[in-house]
Amino acid sequence: MQIYFYLFGAITLAGAVQGFLAGSKASLIAGGVLAALVLVGSYLSATQPVLGNVLVLLGSLGVAGKFVPAFFKKGYAVWPAGTLGLLGVVALVLAVLGLVRK
Repeated sequence: MQIYFYLFGAITLAGAVQGFLAGSKASLIAGGVLAALVLVGSYLSATQPVLGNVLVLLGSLGVAGKFVPAFFKKGYAVWPAGTLGLLGVVALVLAVLGLVRK
């Protein structure tokens, strides 16, 4: 799970930078905060699994909450809405499973 969380955080950060380069400071701020939650959570999940999974849960909830509805509203766009929405839902499920198992 930890590797998936790291990859998800990096892809989220890449999307934030892409949004910024397209002219959106809000994308950089929101995406950067959510990516930081996921990345710090994945780092902490090895030593403090509850805290780490809660941080990943919060970050992935924010990403999925933004991009899953956007995927259906904006004509099923693969990037960023489809990709980040799907990755966010998977991370959300994995974080919940990590909390339930501890």
